[in-house]
Parts: sequence; C-alpha cells; structure tokens
Amino acid sequence: VADWNVELEEDAPHEVKDHSVENFLKQIEESNEYIGEYIDLYQVHSATFESGILTDKRIHKALDQCRLEHGWKIGLSVSGPNQDDVLREAMKIQVANENGDRRRLFDSVQCTYNLLEQKPGPALQEAHDAGMDIIIKEGL
Repeated sequence: VADWNVELEEDAPHEVKDHSVENFLKQIEESNEYIGEYIDLYQVHSATFESGILTDKRIHKALDQCRLEHGWKIGLSVSGPNQDDVLREAMKIQVANENGDRRRLFDSVQCTYNLLEQKPGPALQEAHDAGMDIIIKEGL
C-alpha cells in the first residue's frame, strides 16, 4: 500500500486510514500475492466510528468474502478513549452466508489494556464470552 517508501514528503501524514472497499481489495491482492500462505488473520487496524468500517456494508461483504475465499479470520484493532464503544459496535456487525444464516463479522480484536488503561475491560470480557479472540496491545 505504501509502495515500500519509507520517506515522507513534508507535511504528509505518516499513516492514511483508508477503510474503503477499493483499498481493501488492493491490500488483499498484495497480501495474498506476497504472504498469502502465511496469513491466518486479516486485521483491520485503527477501526473508529469515523473510519466507516463499522457502517459500510460493502466492506463487510468484502471482508466476509475474503474469509470464505482464503480461510482467514477477520479481526480489528481499536485504540483511544472510546475503544470499548467501538468494540461493542463491531460485535453487532453480522453477515449472512449463502443459506441466510447470520454470523458475527469479526473473529478477533486487538485492544489497549494495561494498568493505566482498564476502561475496555468489560467490553473485552464481553467479546471473549462471545467467542472472539483477544489480542492485548501495550500490555506493559
């Protein structure tokens, strides 16, 4: 996605959060080409209410199609003061299979949780109880 360019132009952002279907399809193609055989989890990083990942039905369908075609689990990472709310909203997202049965879109979540940041604890427990895998970041 970054064309392996490690230099930025002046005032250019160090990261562009583009959770569009078009960008996702490009990333899937590149990821599958270069490291596909090693991928078990495709993780959407920096999911926020503003990013559109929680509301765009087209990306939900594309993520689920990726799961079906490649056998990859689908996850998301959250951060910031409302990561618990984002996680709870992500847990509500469901997709339908060819039989019309519905299932949760996201299989895992990566979340900041440590001695100083414990607010997401209850939401993480809810995700775990619902069968999601939990990845803790910034644990120390």
